[in-house]
Amino acid sequence: MLRFKALQEKKRLVLGGSLEHALAGEYKIDLRALLKEGWALSNTNRWVMVQAVLLLVSLTIVGVLAYLKLAEIKGIEPTDPQFLMLAELGWIILSAPLFTGLIMMGINNSVGGICKPEQLFHFLPRTLVLALTALMSGLLVELGMMLFILPGLYLMVATSFSLPLVVEKGLTPAKAIFVSIRVINHKWREFLLLYCLFGCLFFLSIITFGLALFWVAPFYYAVKGLLYRDIFGITVRVDISTGVQHDESVFHA
Repeated sequence: MLRFKALQEKKRLVLGGSLEHALAGEYKIDLRALLKEGWALSNTNRWVMVQAVLLLVSLTIVGVLAYLKLAEIKGIEPTDPQFLMLAELGWIILSAPLFTGLIMMGINNSVGGICKPEQLFHFLPRTLVLALTALMSGLLVELGMMLFILPGLYLMVATSFSLPLVVEKGLTPAKAIFVSIRVINHKWREFLLLYCLFGCLFFLSIITFGLALFWVAPFYYAVKGLLYRDIFGITVRVDISTGVQHDESVFHA
């Protein structure tokens, strides 16, 4: 059952959990119930999420082809470490707002919002702060990978809420990363099991030549949206006259 808490203005509501309770570890994760609800939710906007994912994949392919063409023009080997590092940096900067769009589509769906494929590009105006968040998270993961891989995998999971915390809660990149790690630490076993499950499902997508992705991707983002809602809460503004809810970071319902 969602908890609705009125804020200072009656038109503003917080749906789900709260940042304060999340930081204190005062939240529960029922994996079976979460997966069941996530699967049902993913069926409500499967095609929209698939279109958004396909858009992202298409842009990735275009980026790879552009990278190879640029390397050919400059007479540089595509595997050149410095050139490859610059390309990875560029990809992180460009993809950060797109992945944020996917995550926020799942979050929006968790509170009954309407999702459209073009919402993938909704956060392009905030590319700088999102890219900085992604770069800081990526650096932590890379450092963890140097320490026998497991710390890197842990940090990959622990920082997974950083991007939505920046756009939905308005946190700074460093604060968002800190909050994400601290909150996930409270229930790290449940998160480990959950991400292992999705790791297996994404591997299934690979061996089925991407066909399973039509089910796995919407399922993943639906579950992630539900987790964010129930752990951190989502602030929405409600137009009492029309009953429509909206927010700067949550798309129009």
